[in-house]
Amino acid sequence: MTVLEMAKQYYPRLWSRARIEALVAAGRLTREEAEQVYEAGDGG
Repeated sequence: MTVLEMAKQYYPRLWSRARIEALVAAGRLTREEAEQVYEAGDGG
């Protein structure tokens, strides 16, 4: 399971927006991937 797949599964139930932003800052997710996570977590 990739970081992107985990983020999509866990946001927003277990991971906060701050967690996703921390992954972007650490280089584990790109900004585009973070936006995908937000869209998926907010119902598309």
